[in-house]
Amino acid sequence: MRRVLRTRPGVVLAAAALALGLLAGCGTGPSQVGAAAIVGDRAVPLDQVQQQLNTVLSKEGPEAKAQLKAGNQLDDVSRQIVSLEVQHELLTIMAQRERLSVDAQQVTSLIDELGGAEAASGGTIYTAGNFRERARDQLLAVELGRKYLPRLAVTVDYTTTGTRTAAQQRVAQLAAAGAAGAREQIRRDVERGGAAALDQRIVAAQNPSFASAPIFGVQEGTVVAFPSDQQAGSWLVMVVTSRSATAGSSQPADEIEGLDESLLAAAGLRQLAVTAERAGVRLNPRYGVWDRVSLQAVPSANETTGFIEPLREAPAA
Repeated sequence: MRRVLRTRPGVVLAAAALALGLLAGCGTGPSQVGAAAIVGDRAVPLDQVQQQLNTVLSKEGPEAKAQLKAGNQLDDVSRQIVSLEVQHELLTIMAQRERLSVDAQQVTSLIDELGGAEAASGGTIYTAGNFRERARDQLLAVELGRKYLPRLAVTVDYTTTGTRTAAQQRVAQLAAAGAAGAREQIRRDVERGGAAALDQRIVAAQNPSFASAPIFGVQEGTVVAFPSDQQAGSWLVMVVTSRSATAGSSQPADEIEGLDESLLAAAGLRQLAVTAERAGVRLNPRYGVWDRVSLQAVPSANETTGFIEPLREAPAA
């Protein structure tokens, strides 16, 4: 069953499905003046984001607008708009590179399944007039997931921590230690009987619900930390020692096809992280900072959903 992410206007309108610096400095590429975000050589205009916000507020009506204002949530809606615009640009870049496309009939069929553009766009940042873009992006994410999920595999050394602060500190320590030093630190965690392990190979197709995890969206030689979905309050800190996008899978193709499309879309969106790192993404500071783990704009660096750092080539002196 296809599903397009939606939100309720009175809640936040900001729970959508996907290394940014400040918009300052000079250089080649699109102009940073008047940009809400820059993705590679593509700019998301500030005026476009503001116009979309005004359209959403007008569409949802005065009651929803009053609720958002009362809850100081207008900034959340703006960040969601920016987040989805950045994801749209990343999807466009990746679809072109991977030669993926969806035709107009597929988009129309999805919208029809959702009850039509008017109904489907209710409670979202889209309108009946521009909902086709959202539907197209959803279908492209599914196609990316269908292509990559059978091929992805990573090998990790991992340990765990109990708090966000501890996870951030551990990521910094492991990254500074370099590959050999990080492995030695985790080996000691294993010997002490902690929740840790070395050389754990994880194949996306064998763990489809985990295929959207941050470890599948970073290159080898990267330390990444994010909350565990198995144990509340626990953080996974993983060193990706190898990553393959051609691993192949023993899972039959019909089983991949039988997966819920929300899982495929989530796996596809995770691959946008790789594209974001390659293309480069910069966010206007009025929208906060870019969370490289959740692939969304968040109010501040203290509100990211995780941490990512490359291993240093040699330990810090």
